[in-house]
Amino acid sequence: MALVIPCIKGHLGNTDFYQATMKVRELVQGVRPANELDEWTTMSIEDVLQREPDLKRIKEEIAPYIAKSKDRFFGAMIVLVYKGEVYFEGLKDWISNKAPRAYQSVAENIGILTIDGGSLIVLDGQHRLLALEQVMKGEVTGEYREDVPDDDVCVIFIHHEGNEKTRRIFNKVNRYAKPTSRGDNIITSEDDRSAIIARRLLSEGAPLGIKSRGSSDVIVEWKSNSLPVRSTKLTTISAVYETVKLILRSHRIVLDQNIRPQDEFLNEYYEIVEEFWNTVLDGLQPYKEALRDSSQIPLMRKDDQPYSLLFKPIGQLALFRGLTAATQDNRLKLSEAVRRAAKIDWRMEAEIWTHILVAPSRSMLRGEQPPVQGGKLIHYLIASDKMTKEEITSFQQEYNIAKGIEIDEPLPTSISEAFPPDIEA
Repeated sequence: MALVIPCIKGHLGNTDFYQATMKVRELVQGVRPANELDEWTTMSIEDVLQREPDLKRIKEEIAPYIAKSKDRFFGAMIVLVYKGEVYFEGLKDWISNKAPRAYQSVAENIGILTIDGGSLIVLDGQHRLLALEQVMKGEVTGEYREDVPDDDVCVIFIHHEGNEKTRRIFNKVNRYAKPTSRGDNIITSEDDRSAIIARRLLSEGAPLGIKSRGSSDVIVEWKSNSLPVRSTKLTTISAVYETVKLILRSHRIVLDQNIRPQDEFLNEYYEIVEEFWNTVLDGLQPYKEALRDSSQIPLMRKDDQPYSLLFKPIGQLALFRGLTAATQDNRLKLSEAVRRAAKIDWRMEAEIWTHILVAPSRSMLRGEQPPVQGGKLIHYLIASDKMTKEEITSFQQEYNIAKGIEIDEPLPTSISEAFPPDIEA
């Protein structure tokens, strides 16, 4: 059966396209990813038009967003009419000359699209299509799941003229489509509770709402995930976001990035995080000095300075990991944990950090693992007297593996020397 649908005709380069809307139920029933084509198994690699979908992302992020969000919305999908006939009939010939001039001027490009035969293949939007299919099949739950089939989705149709042209269009659409950055997601999300709380920490009167000296901007870098050498920012919005997740997890608060909690719970969660951050900022003298005069931060961040690791996002994440682990289940009060953390040797050149947070070349290690290993080391340094024998043995083995020494070797003296000799932890 032919598909007949109202649309607007456009022309870009040497390609005609037709912009229309389809109900979700019609879209799911009629449009397919390229790998569902009957010809897929016999196509050469050059004829494969799409990447394999990220099923985990579809199931855990996109489909729940659609089913659970009243304000769900996304952009147009690009659909290829593959081996089918396309006919467009404008309304111009059917508009009376008595119609308003404005109607007559646009009637040529407004009309009816008829698609006869062939297959409809999604060129851009396959993750959204598969997510909508999961919602339609009831594979995800959500308050608005029953409403989704009647949603209108914007669709742009183009006619398949040949594999080469289609591949080129697909390649350019996907190559130049820049996803939002992690910072953008944190700044704009109204469903991710950790993002909402991270932003509130930067508001006026909040722990991180202090302005950089000589600037109208806050002391947190929210435009980038890195800190330039001369930056007067204390940390990044990405690092703040991660600390929020760590703090909430340590309080057994389940994280869900797709559902905004009720305001009363959100306020409760924020108070927990705010108190944690205030305790850290008030208990560590380098941070107190930095907040008083942010112009000193670039100097304090330099590799040869006594507290350099406290001014690098990876070191900060390790600190918060260590603090949340040490205070888990009230083993140690946060104020006491921070007091002990203040005595750690935070120099980048301190031997304890080599292969943990710092490479032998004296540059910071990158990736997800360094903050995890650094957090375990900080946990041990500030709360070994609260750890079980099994926990200490496990830490010792992991530390030795990271250092490249025998797994059962006793912890080196550099661990005990991480505190100034005249002060006991």
